[in-house]
Amino acid sequence: MICPKCKSSDISVIDSRDYDSKTIRRRRECENCRYRFSTYERIEAIKVCVIKRSGRIEQFDREKIAAGIKIAASDRLSAGEIEEIVDDVEKRVLESSEQNFPTKKIGNIVIRKLMKKDEIAYLRFASVYKNFQDISSFEQELIKLKK
Repeated sequence: MICPKCKSSDISVIDSRDYDSKTIRRRRECENCRYRFSTYERIEAIKVCVIKRSGRIEQFDREKIAAGIKIAASDRLSAGEIEEIVDDVEKRVLESSEQNFPTKKIGNIVIRKLMKKDEIAYLRFASVYKNFQDISSFEQELIKLKK
């Protein structure tokens, strides 16, 4: 750590507090010029890649999951409920032993969560995720949901 004012590396931590569940706020002081400043430390998540349907591999991005759920659940679930689903998906992906996690598994996790939370959001998400080609595939999914 280097002082932003005098560039000295003689820095001490005065105070540490949890900022949120994933971030620590530290109050620091330069021993040289006595300048005080705050830093925020966040745990760096393990980098996990996902395997797309096409076989392409890309880095896991929780924002893509959140965007898909927000579209499917627009005006049906609260921001907190959506965040809860995304947090659970991210937790499962990061805790898995797989370095390359198939998007199909991610979609299945989301589908199960949405089915429990809201049936309409579930059907909206499923229609894209399962790539419904016609109304009969939509009807079949509706029949499964009614059971």
